[in-house]
Amino acid sequence: MAKRRGKRSRRQRRILNPHRKIQQVIEGADFINSMPDEILNHILSFIPIDLAIRTSVLSRRWRHAWCELPCLHLRTTAKGIDQTLLSYRRLKIMSFKLCVTHKVTEPQFNSWVEFAMSRNVGELSLTGLFFYYETYGFPDCFYLSSSLRQLNLVDFDMLPGCTVSWNFLRRLTLSSCSLYDESIANILSGSPNLETLQLFYCGGLLKRLDLSKSLSLRALEIYGWSQRSGQMEIVAPHIHYLNLKNSDVAPCTLVDVSSLADAILCIGLNRYRPFKAGFQQYADVLQTIVLKMLAKLQNVERLTFCGGYLLQILSLAMLCGVRLPKLKVQSLTVQTNFARSFIPSIARLLQNSPGLKKLEVHATYVSYIKDADLDEYLRISQGLDSDTCWRSKHEVFPTTSRMYSMSDCNDAKMKLLGSFLRLVLRNAKRLEKIVVWLGDSYFSDEQMERLLMVGTLSPNNNVSIEFK
Repeated sequence: MAKRRGKRSRRQRRILNPHRKIQQVIEGADFINSMPDEILNHILSFIPIDLAIRTSVLSRRWRHAWCELPCLHLRTTAKGIDQTLLSYRRLKIMSFKLCVTHKVTEPQFNSWVEFAMSRNVGELSLTGLFFYYETYGFPDCFYLSSSLRQLNLVDFDMLPGCTVSWNFLRRLTLSSCSLYDESIANILSGSPNLETLQLFYCGGLLKRLDLSKSLSLRALEIYGWSQRSGQMEIVAPHIHYLNLKNSDVAPCTLVDVSSLADAILCIGLNRYRPFKAGFQQYADVLQTIVLKMLAKLQNVERLTFCGGYLLQILSLAMLCGVRLPKLKVQSLTVQTNFARSFIPSIARLLQNSPGLKKLEVHATYVSYIKDADLDEYLRISQGLDSDTCWRSKHEVFPTTSRMYSMSDCNDAKMKLLGSFLRLVLRNAKRLEKIVVWLGDSYFSDEQMERLLMVGTLSPNNNVSIEFK
């Protein structure tokens, strides 16, 4: 009892002695205050700039700490930006991001750009959504920088008024910008060490993206290219990675991608909506475009098809007697469902990829061409019986409309997935691994075991099947 009372009394003494906690807080504060400026700046860089500025009231030590931050990310009004930059002291800015929340004038924006360039900024991100005028032109100092490593621009007309000199630029991202043949040629020639080019939802009158002189460029990403200038030719003999996600199948034509190793294709049909002008009118054109694109990807090692349009168009071409090219793909990823209009192209891609080792399937909802439009094209334009064409080899797979009516029946989906796996194993002889992403589908442990048994039924018992 005495020992227990002793413990209680010590606990009470700690509670009754608040100075002990105050001393611990002071010691902690002294520890932070004793940190070098570089560490304090690193800590402050993880919070928004307005909160970092508020730390100036904590003590004399913190009064000007935020003024030396290596990264300056501003999202505020013109007045707030002016006040912040007026107090900022650091001579070298690692990262400068500017997003104005209210309309500004051209002289105001120019002064902020000139400020960033005068501080030898390494990473620069500018958003030009709020101007009183239609076209904004950057000052010449913007295009003359030996410090820029990364540049991200949103909603600008790219019209350099001088010869561009970005000798050390590695990554260029242009979003919702207007591009033109002469201006992009000027930018590319002035960026000899560019490694990654990203064009997101850009427009303008760019008809030819010639990257043949960009010897260091390895990655090209194009999302949602505008049709204002029609089709854009892509000449990129040095890139190793291509991510092409367009709302239309036509705007980008691959001319030279001879060094390409990794390609992601996600193509839409906004321009060829069947309910607008009729699918038959464009079916032949679509097949020609897709087949030409696939022919340029024969040496690709990793190939990804996102969405259903490409697979359906390839299936249609096959049923019309067109032969698909041989591929050197080692890893194939498809985003698809298991409707009959997707299956012929997947089976042929597997057959024409003798070196394929890994297949990744994302079983999910995808945009698709209606079965009625595909059947009408086969019947009217090609004189073929659609039922015979689709059911000759793949009658176990349903139409797209029936496929989605099975969404709540896991037992039917499990049988369909089993049929798909058997088809894969019949057509891919050297396959080593299959990864299936099931999305929101739920299967019981017993059903999963039955699916995994499919792999043991194939001639190649070494294939690994993984569900996620």
